[in-house]
Amino acid sequence: MEDRAETAALAAVESLTGWWTLAGVDSVVGEAAVNWLAEDEVVNPPKLAGAAANSNANAPVAPQVPSIPWPNDIATLRQMVIDGAALPGNGFGPVHIPPIGPDDSTIVIISDLPDLADANEATAGTSVTHILLERMLAAIGVNIADCYRTWLATTVPATGELPDQFLPELGQYMLHQLGLIRPTSVVILGSSACKALLDADLMNARAELRNVNHDGRNMAALTTFHPRTLIARPAMKAQAWRDLQMFAKRDAL
Repeated sequence: MEDRAETAALAAVESLTGWWTLAGVDSVVGEAAVNWLAEDEVVNPPKLAGAAANSNANAPVAPQVPSIPWPNDIATLRQMVIDGAALPGNGFGPVHIPPIGPDDSTIVIISDLPDLADANEATAGTSVTHILLERMLAAIGVNIADCYRTWLATTVPATGELPDQFLPELGQYMLHQLGLIRPTSVVILGSSACKALLDADLMNARAELRNVNHDGRNMAALTTFHPRTLIARPAMKAQAWRDLQMFAKRDAL
């Protein structure tokens, strides 16, 4: 509970400071005095302390941490995530949430970010998005408990979104995980995961089953909407259902 409260507080601070940045306020007090009563001279406003040097100054960035070797088994990977190791996607927030599910699963489910509810055993699997995903899979005869569920980042940024510039590295790291699990099929949820793994637009990738090729292994890949998108836009559930039916028939294709 304390971790979730801290995450909520960080998100609130990020939201407030982001608002002031958008409003053009970077500091409360300027360093140089200004004669606002001068009539015949051009008044030059003081330079704001900490003003951005370029347009990318306010772009979200991951913490600068030294790179480390990627783990070669899932048990080590999970423990390194929990310990806060400098793995891709493990430095965006204070709560570290490792992948869930059996290491030898034939189906891997990949999304962009974990649910914070999954950080605690008592609340794991209780989020609205998890319950919807569970029902979606059950409708095609897949038990979510039999699936290995993972995400591009194992921490959640205060913005709630992954910056695009990190997707290539996160995609490579996800391929490394797939090489350790060696599933036969993959379910990719949402546009960020689709871009990172298939380098494709979600709406185009949904047209057919794709393949993820890695380390000599060819895995059937379904790309569909993230459950949170379906919650926000219920009209898309019909399209998601067609996607799932296509995935259910993958062995016959």
